[in-house]
Amino acid sequence: MKRIVLAAGLISFLIGVTIISISSIRVPDPLHTSSSVYNGKINNDTRAVMALKDIQKGKNISLSVTPQNTVNVFNIKIINSKGTVLFDLNSSQPLFTTITPPISGNYSAVLTNLKNEDTYTQSLFASSVLFDSNKNPKIEINTILIGVIILLIGTVICIIWILLEFFERLKERTRYKQLSRGIFYSSSTTI
Repeated sequence: MKRIVLAAGLISFLIGVTIISISSIRVPDPLHTSSSVYNGKINNDTRAVMALKDIQKGKNISLSVTPQNTVNVFNIKIINSKGTVLFDLNSSQPLFTTITPPISGNYSAVLTNLKNEDTYTQSLFASSVLFDSNKNPKIEINTILIGVIILLIGTVICIIWILLEFFERLKERTRYKQLSRGIFYSSSTTI
């Protein structure tokens, strides 16, 4: 039983590492990808700002903005650390875009509500290519997440095996002490 648990843990661990390694080839710096999320209301003439720090030149950044309904209009901007506007668009539809930063530094995505009523939005600003040309999440991001989950499962199984082994040895040590006391006691009473 213990060997099966250990084998399952090690196999899960190795599968997780393999999936993460293979997926990492297609996604730039997957373990160092940073993201900023905004889920909430934006009031009239107020802004939501999402920031990414230390973005490298040439590494793609992606923005996803999904408004609650298509009646409300947002102004969406992506600004670099020098204040240069790289992307500026008014939109009421869901938006998925990827741009390549021309300089290294900090980048901000600014969402401004252009209507008189409060508007709820779900937004994600991340330092990787999150979407393919059909505006679907890229498979590599999901694959990396699956790899991390399998890696964690393998780690938990290995920890369970270590605990089982520890308690088994503790039980054997206790049994040995009881047997040695019993042998000592029986030998001392026969003398």
